[in-house]
Amino acid sequence: MAVLTTGDELRPPGEPLGPGEIHNSNALTLGGLARRDGAVVVDAGAGVADDAEATRAAIAEALEAADVVVLSGGVSVGPHDHVKPALDALGVTELLWRVALRPGKPTWLGHRGATLVLGLPGNPVSAYVTFLLFARPALAALQGADATVPRTTATLAEPIERHPDRDECVRVRRDPDGRVRPTGPQGSHVLTSLLGADGLAIVPRGAGELPAGSEVALEPV
Repeated sequence: MAVLTTGDELRPPGEPLGPGEIHNSNALTLGGLARRDGAVVVDAGAGVADDAEATRAAIAEALEAADVVVLSGGVSVGPHDHVKPALDALGVTELLWRVALRPGKPTWLGHRGATLVLGLPGNPVSAYVTFLLFARPALAALQGADATVPRTTATLAEPIERHPDRDECVRVRRDPDGRVRPTGPQGSHVLTSLLGADGLAIVPRGAGELPAGSEVALEPV
């Protein structure tokens, strides 16, 4: 597996940050998740600049080196999002783009021949969640294992506001009585929401709150 992260603002963890810069946590996180799931990671290095030719060259190299290419960031349609045009130019067939999921709406999936390509959002929680939901079962299937990740059920300790149009993956921890509650603020940039999480509660889309006492599916982390 090759892991490519995109963005001029990315700096390696541990380096001092300038104005508008952030540490490249996704390279380490996604590479670590891939290794945990049995993949050999051939590249999870420095971020790729927000430049059309640099993006195309990095993806072209990854397509030759790996059976699975995971990209983080640049899959939307802004002026600095060069991933989709690069994939088109390199002959990667798009299978889907955008899912009714929060976080993780701009997820992209495609292939070139037998090489699987996953385009994940750049926000760290979005990248983590979509890796679990899409890359993890794909890696299992490619290794000849059961691609079904066993989910359990849990009871909500407090109400959770539902999104009207998208299912939501809420990071939760278990109380001593076994019920679950959110770990804290749930923004897609709030990486600390994953600290101490016992799972992702899948909160179905709908109007109003899902009340305390409701049963939810729990995706392991």
